Amino acid sequence: MKCPVCGEEVDYFDICDNCGWQNSGSKEKESDLRGPNKMTLEEARIAYKNDKKVN
Repeated sequence: MKCPVCGEEVDYFDICDNCGWQNSGSKEKESDLRGPNKMTLEEARIAYKNDKKVN
């Protein structure tokens, strides 16, 4: 599947080698804050676009 932040290929529940987002599965919501990520999906996408660290 594709990383929901940067679009690189990543396995379910794996950490993306490109941006560092830990994938929580295919049904992630942009405003959810769950699992090991310290950002919401929306915050991570904005950070990635602005060349900031995703966590």
